[in-house]
Amino acid sequence: MSTQKPSIGRVVHFQHGDTPCAADVLAVNPDGSLALLVKPPNQQPYTTDNVEQAPEGAPEPAKWNWPPRA
Repeated sequence: MSTQKPSIGRVVHFQHGDTPCAADVLAVNPDGSLALLVKPPNQQPYTTDNVEQAPEGAPEPAKWNWPPRA
């Protein structure tokens, strides 16, 4: 996995079905999962908790990953 560590306020991607969405980290849980504010395009933002990280380079529904570097 990546050497980056998530922290409150960072932006990650959340896989909302087939759509990658921007998500703000609201909390890092003791088990390493995240609480997120997910921002799907053309929909209302929503919160979700206990979100696990997807394998690097392999987005999975309902999991987070780091955005690709530009």
